[in-house]
Amino acid sequence: MTKHSQAARRLKVLWDDLRAGDPGAVHAARKLTRRAQAELRVAEAGRQTERAWRDLRRAAAPLRDHDVAGGHLREALTELGVPADTLAYFDRTWAERRAALLAGTVWPGRPRGFDLASGWKGRARRLARQDGRKLQDSGEVALASHEAELWHAWRKRLKRYRYTLDLLGEVPAVVTDTLEALGRFQDAEVVLGLLHADPELLRYERARLIAREEVARHAAQRQVRELFPALAAQLTAPD
Repeated sequence: MTKHSQAARRLKVLWDDLRAGDPGAVHAARKLTRRAQAELRVAEAGRQTERAWRDLRRAAAPLRDHDVAGGHLREALTELGVPADTLAYFDRTWAERRAALLAGTVWPGRPRGFDLASGWKGRARRLARQDGRKLQDSGEVALASHEAELWHAWRKRLKRYRYTLDLLGEVPAVVTDTLEALGRFQDAEVVLGLLHADPELLRYERARLIAREEVARHAAQRQVRELFPALAAQLTAPD
């Protein structure tokens, strides 16, 4: 029995808002590209459709990263008790940076809809089993390393596993909890990258902001390590 792609259907509703740069639509579209990645593995949509979804994910990434980083920075500035005029200045300059990013964004054409071919559930179960074994091994490697790229690559593969499970009906809490912690780790990496790359960005608060994100990064890593035994049991569990 075939099934029509949920990602493509939902994207159609978001499309105009996405192209206008609406933050909520950008966030939702990024998530849909990850769902589509899982769906495409059990579909017969062709490489052109796969490339279209990949291109959309890459186009939306800078705006989404900017929005996430801005949220963390503003929250930090509020916690640090900066004056109201500093917050106002941040809001104005961050909005200007976003407007420039949006102006430079080249949106690809909207990816076409596709069907999950007959037998997709069986393929999804097999892929989830294969993913689980590989994710346990790559997770052990990432958690033993201080290389952020290894953590980021593992997070991307775990996302795909999460959406494959979602296709089949239910995602265990340990998977979503681990992804949430990995997401905070990656957000800290993005914010730290911005602060280190631009010494003039919030220069009077820069040292305290860097310290806060370093704390957040280490806390997220600690949480992932604490969750990993339960996650590993899920990844290697029989159907």
